[in-house]
Amino acid sequence: MPSGMIKSGLTLLALLLTACHSPPEEPRPVPATPQEMQAWADKACSGRTENNCRYFAEMQYGIQRNFYNAHRYHGRACTVTVTWRQNGRYGVQSTQGDEQLCLKAWGVIGSAENLPPPPPSLPASMVIELKPD
Repeated sequence: MPSGMIKSGLTLLALLLTACHSPPEEPRPVPATPQEMQAWADKACSGRTENNCRYFAEMQYGIQRNFYNAHRYHGRACTVTVTWRQNGRYGVQSTQGDEQLCLKAWGVIGSAENLPPPPPSLPASMVIELKPD
């Protein structure tokens, strides 16, 4: 075999192997439907009459549903302060903790759709502790 063909073959092989090692893209978040969030809340709050339980369960489900690759943040923690906005979404006011986890949390919460508004018994702002398992 001519050396030019061998070099071309090795170059092509190197390109293919490089493509195999590139990190996979994270899947796009699919917003949780209100029915999915309600089912999750019903299960989490079974036997409880507290309305706030359902709210917190729906929030947890909505955030977890959009938090892909949580295993990458195992052992890290982030405190996120959020406020309910008139546009029907939560805005992140501040974060404190592991920088990478906080950046991820900011993006997840800021873009999450269908998160429930806080009930009248709770303030519009709250603090969320994130500690992926």
